[in-house]
Amino acid sequence: MLNIEQFLCLKIFTVPPKEADMPFEFNLDEMLGWARDLYSFGFKRPGTAAGIRAEDYLRGLLKGFGIPRVTAERVPFVGWFHDRAYIAASGPAGSLSFAAEPIVYTRFTPPEGISARLVDLGNGDPEDFAGKDLTGKIALVSYAHGYIAYDDLDSFAYHIHDPGKTLPGKGQVMTWITEEERRVYQAAVDAGAVGFIGVFPMDVTPYLCFEGGDAFAGRLGAIPGIGLRKAQGATLRGLLAEGPVDVHLILTGETRSAVTRNIVGVIPGKSERVVQVTSHHDSMWLGATEDASGMAVVLALAKAHAGKRPEKTLAFVLEAAECLYVTGSKGYIRRHRDDLIKNLVVDLHIEHLALEFVENASGALVSTGEIAARALFVTDKGPLVDIVKKAVIDHNLRRTAIMPTDTPLEVPTDAAAYARGDLPVASFISPPLYWNTLEDTWDKIAVDEMVPVANAYADIIAALMETDANLIRKPGPPSERFMMRLHEM
Repeated sequence: MLNIEQFLCLKIFTVPPKEADMPFEFNLDEMLGWARDLYSFGFKRPGTAAGIRAEDYLRGLLKGFGIPRVTAERVPFVGWFHDRAYIAASGPAGSLSFAAEPIVYTRFTPPEGISARLVDLGNGDPEDFAGKDLTGKIALVSYAHGYIAYDDLDSFAYHIHDPGKTLPGKGQVMTWITEEERRVYQAAVDAGAVGFIGVFPMDVTPYLCFEGGDAFAGRLGAIPGIGLRKAQGATLRGLLAEGPVDVHLILTGETRSAVTRNIVGVIPGKSERVVQVTSHHDSMWLGATEDASGMAVVLALAKAHAGKRPEKTLAFVLEAAECLYVTGSKGYIRRHRDDLIKNLVVDLHIEHLALEFVENASGALVSTGEIAARALFVTDKGPLVDIVKKAVIDHNLRRTAIMPTDTPLEVPTDAAAYARGDLPVASFISPPLYWNTLEDTWDKIAVDEMVPVANAYADIIAALMETDANLIRKPGPPSERFMMRLHEM
């Protein structure tokens, strides 16, 4: 016969756990299926047929999961659509021509293009401009984005989870920090240039967007701008080394009113306070890691929570137009500032589950066999950092730095608009070298990280459901700073 202590002990361990305490069983094959579908739609640029198809697909998925309130919320903007980006150059040593990449939201040329003498400005430092006459010329600049050494993160990270000690001594080019692109373009404009050619620091095909533009107002840069790969820039400079070079530059297209959509799924909770999970559905290229991978994790979390009544309201926001000045998240914040945003506790953002690739001696991208280093940008609000840190450690999200949101790195995701508006965030991202390039292909997704990241975020959500929301954020609208452009100081 059991004594009372034995009986109580048996009772404790045989009572089934509450549904809310049971771990989710995320299905990796299902997550990869959603990511593959999004990848297969092609270049999901805002306002395009592929972008609209992705929006309809995601709306259907959320409805199919049984999310009670699913809406497709229009975000009107001024679309920038190019037809042709091309340069031809000629000098004493010969001639060459390139199909180039546009710098989006710069000025179009006339259909016949423009012709002018080329001026090499190196990296566009102030001394490179000194003594150069740019009036009526076309500027050639190599972007100097800067380099971040992972060792430097120790000085301001809340925590770095790197049990294998794989990060010391390593780092990468910060191509996601775009102030330098904007600075050199504007310096060329101010010096009287009539055209601009920016050379990317790697031999990949980038998406470049003029950071001084505005998709809401339709504001463009003052002169046409195109981008070249590193090798193309070297070839052009080789021609220039033999004597003066004249360039014919064509950048044609149009701006027109367009619409993209945020897909929003809401699970009403016992409280009106809102825990929000976000990622972006647009991609300038095929977008394997950016951001079919992040979207798949958010979809898995949405499906796992469907049919439940959480302590706090859960919102799953699949955001539009991330690469156009985070226009989708700005539109969402503005639309919901008096309801969902007023009651927001925290925005949990997920982007880029990526494998690490580095440049070899010839400039080609090669795999290291590792996952890309990543960061979780977390607002220092009450217990939020500790909640995130526990989830990172418990699910071994290795090579992850938990970072403040107020460093020079800021928050390089859709969550930038939330952080700018003093809204708490926990924003996950890997910034691989092929970020936002044509080279972001299916083979670069960190497949083995998808379920651990989903589990970590499930734990964060569960902890937030039990946490006093006022310790993180009291109800209220965002500050107006959220309308500032990404990275603008």
